[in-house]
Amino acid sequence: MKIKVLLIVALFSFLNSYGQSFEKLLYSKKDKPTVLINKNIIANFELIEQIPDSKIIKMEVMKTAQKELDQYAKTYPNLGEYGLILVEMTFGKLDTKTQNEIRKFLDADTKTKIYIDGFLLMNEDYVIATKSIKEIEFISPNEQNLNEEKVINIWTLEKDRRLGDLKIDSKRLQKAL
Repeated sequence: MKIKVLLIVALFSFLNSYGQSFEKLLYSKKDKPTVLINKNIIANFELIEQIPDSKIIKMEVMKTAQKELDQYAKTYPNLGEYGLILVEMTFGKLDTKTQNEIRKFLDADTKTKIYIDGFLLMNEDYVIATKSIKEIEFISPNEQNLNEEKVINIWTLEKDRRLGDLKIDSKRLQKAL
């Protein structure tokens, strides 16, 4: 009986962790939230800092706690592993590119998957603020994470900010040694 209970608990644990997984590339951002303007424009925090406060109507920060992630997972799939910053704002003109415009510019197939900072965009309605694009990678099959097809990865973070802040507490380090 104990074995059956342990098996069921292990199965539910596996399914729960798999259900919360993110489809991402091997090299993806760490510890940086995704910024969404008006629910469909992907940007970076540098762009938000350039916008006058008077144009920002509302700003929400979604933390990465699992229970909070669940309420956003259906609306913003695959974007919130490190949190989301949702911004409502008024602005005159913000230059953006659709995913299809990016594919066409790179002469890619219309079915080529697009990733943002290493995370798959699962919603075709998302557009990317052009001022937020720092680098575009065209990743060949099997180059990263054994991907089977060509993919496009758009970075909104500078290279030195992609891996997050690695802070080591010297007391904890001493205990570990």
